[in-house]
Amino acid sequence: MKVKRIILTLAFLAAATAVRAQNVIDLIISEALAEPDSTGIIDDFGGRSGWIEIFNSSQGTVNLGGCYLTDDPDNLKKSLIPKTDSRAQLGPRQVLLFYATGDGDMGTFYTNFKVRPGSTIYLVSNDGRTIVDSIEIPSDLPKGKSVSKFATDNKQMKFEASSEPSDPSPRILNGNQNVESNAQKMARTDPHGFILTVVAVSVVFSALAILWFFFWLLFERPAKKKAQPKKAALAGPVAGKAADAEVAAAIALAFDMEQGGDTYAAIAMALHLYLTNAIHDNESFIITIRPEKGSNWNNKAQNFRQLPR
Repeated sequence: MKVKRIILTLAFLAAATAVRAQNVIDLIISEALAEPDSTGIIDDFGGRSGWIEIFNSSQGTVNLGGCYLTDDPDNLKKSLIPKTDSRAQLGPRQVLLFYATGDGDMGTFYTNFKVRPGSTIYLVSNDGRTIVDSIEIPSDLPKGKSVSKFATDNKQMKFEASSEPSDPSPRILNGNQNVESNAQKMARTDPHGFILTVVAVSVVFSALAILWFFFWLLFERPAKKKAQPKKAALAGPVAGKAADAEVAAAIALAFDMEQGGDTYAAIAMALHLYLTNAIHDNESFIITIRPEKGSNWNNKAQNFRQLPR
């Protein structure tokens, strides 16, 4: 049984990893160029054209095979990225460049449309319907300039589109690579880890305190209430007060002096049962005693110890 659970767990983790590896939602169009100048990059055929840069912001490999690039929102399947090319596997924090030559037959990384100023480029998921990301090409974008999304947080991979044309940087992550991360800020402000230690200890003790409170509220408190014996109020001069050993002894002595040993024995037995929580049924706590002559309780010869005075 345990072996089956281990196998199922491993299968689930493998499936989760596979799903994560195919998560195209983590892809963004990080940069695009419409009209290259004489300094533009050269493709595999020795030409210069506009291009589209795709960036994988996740920590897993993403397969672009089956996804689409398009500049037409009414035709989301305009340019297919082939599934058969293993080079369409995009590693974590890596980029791929697609040349917008207008001829998709030139290869995997060539689109059958060109990037035009004033258009919008879309990256579409492999279902052919879901738009994963897009980037707008300004109509006044100068020749040789690109439009980019810059990383405002290189750790969390948060990007913001720039409204200003920028110098092309194909195959390079846009943004300041020296941005200080939260961990680096903590290391600078708390070099000895004192703040982090205090916070961690506080969180642990707070969690333990909350757990103890709920345990006490759900288990210990009801158990104590259930274990408490029910105490009845006594009639007469001690009404409203709980019976204790001294009151019981006083009542027993009073009855002994008035009515003799029979009454004393009955009262003592009743009080004993009551105080030791040996009473099974809740009665009216009224004892009816009928004195009977000739009882051995009044026979002094049968007593082996002196009665309390």
